[in-house]
Formats: sequence, structure tokens, C-alpha cells
Amino acid sequence: MTDNEVHELSHELLDNYLRTHRLKTSFKQHEVAEVIGYVNRDVISRHERQEAIPSLLVALSYEAFYRVPVSELFTGLAKTAQLKVDARLTEYESYLGEQTAAGPRAAAIARKLEWLSERRNSGYK
Repeated sequence: MTDNEVHELSHELLDNYLRTHRLKTSFKQHEVAEVIGYVNRDVISRHERQEAIPSLLVALSYEAFYRVPVSELFTGLAKTAQLKVDARLTEYESYLGEQTAAGPRAAAIARKLEWLSERRNSGYK
């Protein structure tokens, strides 16, 4: 998958479940904002409407608040990140496979290729 294909797909995968989890708790946006550390609800609203992506600290704060992993709160972003990394690792694996080296460099390349193979076969999604 090329970077352009991943970029196009990422626009389709921006889904998050912040609003769903907030409604389950019966909290209002301004209450979540206060707990997370914002002065008003505007940022929470933008996050819920997918108009802004929270910083890592804020995403982890949502995780702590809702007790739901970040990757489940921001499924679209998680999937996009996974696709990008997988695509780049596939390209890098091809690059490594074309390398010729001897000595310590050859051992490092072999270890990287072994790790990439193990990663691919691990079944992790």
C-alpha cells in the first residue's frame, strides 16, 4: 500500500468513539473537559467531531477517564497508523533484502529480517 493510498484511506478512518463513551457515562462535554484539564468544552467537542486530533497526553487522559484503550477510542487513527507502519516496514524489508553486506552489518540485517518475519507471522492485528 502506497503512502497516497494510506493517506486517502486515513480520511475514511478517522472514526473515534469519544462521544459514544461520553454518552454512556452521562457526562456533559464541559464535565469531561474539566476532568481532563481543559477550561471549556470546545476542545472536547472538536475531538468528538473529529475536527482535531488530541495530543498523546490528552488521548491517554481519555483512556484513563473512560477506562478504554486509546486504540479503541480512536479506532480510525489506530488503523491508519497500523497501515502506514506496515506499508513502510514492507518497503524497508524489501530494501534490506536487496542489501549485500559482510560481518557485523550482515548480522544486523539478518536479525532485522528475522524480526520482520516474526512480526508478520505473529498474528498481531
